[in-house]
Amino acid sequence: MSRLNGLAGCALLSLLVLAGCNADNKSANDLKPAALVNGQVIAADQIQSETAKLGQGPDGQAQTMANLALKNIVDQELLAQEAVKAKLNEKPDIQWKLDAARRQILAQAEIETMTRDVAAPAQAEIKAYYDSHPELFSQHKIYQLAYLVANTTAGNIAKARELAQKGGTVQALAAALQAQGITVGGQRVVKGAEELPKDALDRFAAMKAGQSLTLDQGGKLNIIVLEGVQERPISLEQAIQTIGVYLINDKKRQQIDGQLNKIRTAAKIEYRAPYSMPEAAKVR
Repeated sequence: MSRLNGLAGCALLSLLVLAGCNADNKSANDLKPAALVNGQVIAADQIQSETAKLGQGPDGQAQTMANLALKNIVDQELLAQEAVKAKLNEKPDIQWKLDAARRQILAQAEIETMTRDVAAPAQAEIKAYYDSHPELFSQHKIYQLAYLVANTTAGNIAKARELAQKGGTVQALAAALQAQGITVGGQRVVKGAEELPKDALDRFAAMKAGQSLTLDQGGKLNIIVLEGVQERPISLEQAIQTIGVYLINDKKRQQIDGQLNKIRTAAKIEYRAPYSMPEAAKVR
């Protein structure tokens, strides 16, 4: 019953009043209804979509779950209709939120159309990707790291960096920093190679235990100490599904970028000060 209770607790799932309070919206009213609220259709497809998100419910409870989902959406519709009566939909902050929701839904629909014909990668593509990234698979490693934040000042940051570069254990480094009057805090983490940025991974791969990286941030010195490394190779068989998902998503991204660049070039886009196109977008 916890699944049912969770559903009942989501009384206002997502208030999208895109067309919900327009009784003349024929495209909505042509849908198979689960209910009518003052003449406005609540589509059965929406109820099925909401209950599907919850997965398989208890035996014999499917209709009960659907009814709870419908109740929640009926409540949404009633509130939305009252908002329109009060002309809340005419308020500027509500209008741009409605526009944002509409854009998101339509943009996602266009993305799905753009990418529906993208083919799944062939086994040869998957094997080639596996072979070209040994650091992620055949030579995969697990890195044991300590993240330290040294509360440095302009007067002692150089000294803190010098101490970090000497290497050694985290405990020794923390003690040396504190001896200089520099307070330090931090935590230990374990990261797989795939969880690290490419530039950081390349640097960690060339480091030995006890060595560290330093990063200046807001006047404080962040120190990442490599405490240990474990070999954890991943076989091709283990990686096939992960690589396949990555490659098809990458193909979709390239498809979207290519189509969007064409659309953007053909469009008339006018920026108003102080806004402008980001420099990074201009070189794409």
